[in-house]
Amino acid sequence: MKYKIEVSGKGAESFIFPLTENQREQLSDADVESGNMDYDEICEILEVEDYFSSNDVITGLYNGSHHGEHLFIEVFDETGNKVWESAEDFDFQEVQDEYQYNGGNFLLIEDYQKGNFFNYEINIDGEFNPKLLSCVIVELLDGMSELITDIKYDGQKIDFKDYGDTSSKGFNYLLL
Repeated sequence: MKYKIEVSGKGAESFIFPLTENQREQLSDADVESGNMDYDEICEILEVEDYFSSNDVITGLYNGSHHGEHLFIEVFDETGNKVWESAEDFDFQEVQDEYQYNGGNFLLIEDYQKGNFFNYEINIDGEFNPKLLSCVIVELLDGMSELITDIKYDGQKIDFKDYGDTSSKGFNYLLL
């Protein structure tokens, strides 16, 4: 049977910039993490036209246990009927951890967002079983940020993944 899985909540589109020692020092001295620097000042130090020009972008939902945020999952069958939805305290039975951008100098600019992050389509034999859902969590900057970047079913990557519709709620700046 074919199912559609919609994953919503709060998360971020994270733009990661490797820094020279001089860039890191300038950003630290200006206290970028407090949000006191304006957009143009940050872009000038990074030597980019805009935040979105980063070659390193990671999108995902905040890991609820780390940020106190909850994700919401809805599953629909091929006729559009909702067959399951997660409870507020839903926890994945299995988690695959990945570690990226640890050690070194980085500025992570998080575009804090809310909405529908991912939509999946999956074909399985039989009924949908939420206990078979697992996730991939990417830890960034030595644990300063953790994002759920993917959902798996029965240990397998779901082949069809589409990004949903989110709205920006502001920017956070993390400096390593």
